[in-house]
Amino acid sequence: MKCPECGKEMRNGYLFCSKDGAFSFANEVPGVFTDAKKADGFVKITEVKPSHRTNIAASICENCKTVILKY
Repeated sequence: MKCPECGKEMRNGYLFCSKDGAFSFANEVPGVFTDAKKADGFVKITEVKPSHRTNIAASICENCKTVILKY
């Protein structure tokens, strides 16, 4: 997929919330007993926020089902 902002190829993967509450991205979602930091293609998106709901600013197009965020 080409990035709508720069036109470069985007990497497909998964945005997920780890058991410590931080958002991360990886090529595959790690299992519940796997250290998320060891997942192939791991990128930390947010810091751990104990007792807080993790959030990140994003934009969505409900027409084409695209979500874009910056970390």
